[in-house]
Amino acid sequence: MSVWRQKAIECAPELRAEFQAADLTPYVVFMELLLILRQAHIDRDKDKLTKIYLFAEWCHRQKDQKLWNAVDVSFYEHLVDTAETFKQFTNWIKKDIYIDIRDLLSQRADEKQMKQLDEYYGVKKAK
Repeated sequence: MSVWRQKAIECAPELRAEFQAADLTPYVVFMELLLILRQAHIDRDKDKLTKIYLFAEWCHRQKDQKLWNAVDVSFYEHLVDTAETFKQFTNWIKKDIYIDIRDLLSQRADEKQMKQLDEYYGVKKAK
């Protein structure tokens, strides 16, 4: 079993069977984990949040494009979609990752959200 699958199962052992499917893609994993993450924010489940965000960061930093692209477009990009994940964004996402995904976020986030994130991370908006 691949390392990314093992790590995904550690984040959501309740989805072990689904995450072991031969046709599973990292995109599907992150769509599933995003739903679990939203609930973990509501429940204030720090252990679950930590596991998922660390897995996302690990995937983002891999050289394998199928991993970093999947986490960027199926997970990080959607953190601005709900109040639960947006209000905690800066507590979990490191500046270098924000810079990497900023363009993706700007396609989903509104102007106010982007201004708030740019100010927090000290990013100057391109003119």
